[in-house]
Amino acid sequence: MSTVPDRLVAMQIGAVSFVDEGVDQTLDILADRGAVNALFLATPTWTRGTGGRQIPGHPIPDHGGSEYDLGWVGGNYATPHPQYYGNTALGLVGRAPEHPELDLLAEVVPKARERGIQSFAWMEESGGARELRTYPNFAKVLEVDAWGRPGRRPCFNNPDYRNWHLGFVEDYVQSYELDGLAWCSERPGPLNMLMQGTVDVSEIGCFCPHCRQIARERGIDVDRAMRGYRELVEWNQRVGAGERPVDGAFVTFWRILLNHPEVLAWQTLWTESQRQLYRDIYGVAKAISPEVQVGWHVYHNISFSPFYRADQDYTEMAKFSDFIKVVIYNNCAGPRFFTWVKSICGALFGDAEPDDVYPLMMKLLQLDEGAYEKLPQNGFSSDYVRRETARAVAGVGGQSKIYPGIDIDIPVGVAKQRGLEKPRDVGTKINWDDNEGELTQCTRESVRDATLAAFEGGAEGVVLSRKYSEMLLENVSGAGDAIRSLK
Repeated sequence: MSTVPDRLVAMQIGAVSFVDEGVDQTLDILADRGAVNALFLATPTWTRGTGGRQIPGHPIPDHGGSEYDLGWVGGNYATPHPQYYGNTALGLVGRAPEHPELDLLAEVVPKARERGIQSFAWMEESGGARELRTYPNFAKVLEVDAWGRPGRRPCFNNPDYRNWHLGFVEDYVQSYELDGLAWCSERPGPLNMLMQGTVDVSEIGCFCPHCRQIARERGIDVDRAMRGYRELVEWNQRVGAGERPVDGAFVTFWRILLNHPEVLAWQTLWTESQRQLYRDIYGVAKAISPEVQVGWHVYHNISFSPFYRADQDYTEMAKFSDFIKVVIYNNCAGPRFFTWVKSICGALFGDAEPDDVYPLMMKLLQLDEGAYEKLPQNGFSSDYVRRETARAVAGVGGQSKIYPGIDIDIPVGVAKQRGLEKPRDVGTKINWDDNEGELTQCTRESVRDATLAAFEGGAEGVVLSRKYSEMLLENVSGAGDAIRSLK
């Protein structure tokens, strides 16, 4: 295996781009336009954020397919080898129905290697995807809510679910000449979800037998934890519906927490369970091939929620990470955070207005951006990229590499064309971005500035995000401009 370049420039890219544009042509464009020397190959993925063409209703870019791939499903775009899935009731399920003749890793990795381009499997858990719940036996691995009913998302402590993902890891590392794995799980845990917006009951868990057993071993009173979460769900629903408790939303929330400290312990248990799967993925990959680089995607909530940020301790994560890809998408951060602040004002900060909460969040998150009402039109600055990169670099203390995710044409706002595809169930009612009208857009210069800011903050590489099939070529060139100016 070759070593990771001194300055990694990775492109997140799905199977459809190679089908639409050809492997050789795509690799040539990426190197020429973006100075790309690594690929994050999206497999498996069940989310439009990393797989398929442009999200239906948003503008189709100037390359690739000229039509939306309506009805896209996703899944595993590599060839599953049965010997790696024998320790899970889920077995071989998950092969993507699109492009059944294509083995993404077999087709792309050798040609990329010939060009000196590294290849990482970009593995998206997609825990809330509806398609997962159609697989045989998947109902057996779902979380259990505070009333004892199956939820929507799989449980990290369920052996069949864990072993299914570890099967992917073993299969990929054993079967292909990969340089690394990048694993993604965009889930914040039950308490974080309850605080930041109106939730569905089925999202709050997990209280399955596996989680209960771990809790008992840690001395956590399971029944009290479940009662506490039931009270919080009821609080969340009332506040989200516009009701205000006599003592206010925040005081009532805090009182429930004081009466049921097990609620906080359960959030920690959930986070540690997610983290243990990271450790297991790291260990399995390294046992097979010590040279393979293993790292994690930390999603955008780390820029928005001080509560989620407290869970995601870079110092701790560095102990089982060769790299951390931190989402620092500055353009879409404006519309997303505008929506996020409105959302938390329908839950934890239900006693306040967004204009009151926004300045407090800026202070707590150590950010300095423009006026709240202008965020959807202006986005966040490139200095946000520098600040968050520097914070992550300081957090890992030299024990892991930081690769910021750079925003290139991530869709903002609601789709201008609607009704093209049924809404995709991602397991949450919290809308990242519900803005309409004229919104901030990436430019070649803004991509260049964000890329340069990442390296100014101490990054050892960048990941051009979210997926090539939604990017304009001119804006991909902005990343190339930045990289070449550094040489």
